[in-house]
Amino acid sequence: MRPLAVAGVVAVAVGLLAALDRGIAAAVSPTSAVVTLLGVLGVVQGVRYANARRDRRRLLTEPGEPERRAPAAVPGSALDERIARAADPAPGGYRDRRDLRDRAREIAVDAVARDRNCSREAAATAVGDGTWTDDPAAAAFFGRRAEYPLRVRLSAGIRGRSNYWYGLRAAIDEIERIEEGEP
Repeated sequence: MRPLAVAGVVAVAVGLLAALDRGIAAAVSPTSAVVTLLGVLGVVQGVRYANARRDRRRLLTEPGEPERRAPAAVPGSALDERIARAADPAPGGYRDRRDLRDRAREIAVDAVARDRNCSREAAATAVGDGTWTDDPAAAAFFGRRAEYPLRVRLSAGIRGRSNYWYGLRAAIDEIERIEEGEP
């Protein structure tokens, strides 16, 4: 065993015995020279440890890649994408436009039949004629020969959107109004 380690063990043992028995503490009465020597030994030991750490090589740890969350499916996102494709003024997307219009027409017919307490055939005729609503854009969206109002066509031209988008938006708003029971 190293001599410094032995001296440390002896010093700790004497300190514990002195704490337990006053007679030993009185016998080992340290003078100012002993206390100074112990302080100097403590400083020397501290400097020695500090120098040993200074020469040590430091290694950085790499935290690695964080875990990626799997994207959650948002309800209705597929329909939103389909509406965006159908409402795009670029050519193409005819099938999406037709399918969305048919789907919205079925919902409108059901809403009008419930609201007016009539048969589905009478409601389908009202939706096809445009008499189911006071909104000309919604009527034009489902109408067979109806034309979009001038303000809708101008707005579509200025904002770069299609008439279809404005008609779909108006039809959905009108269906919501009917379903909520507003006059």
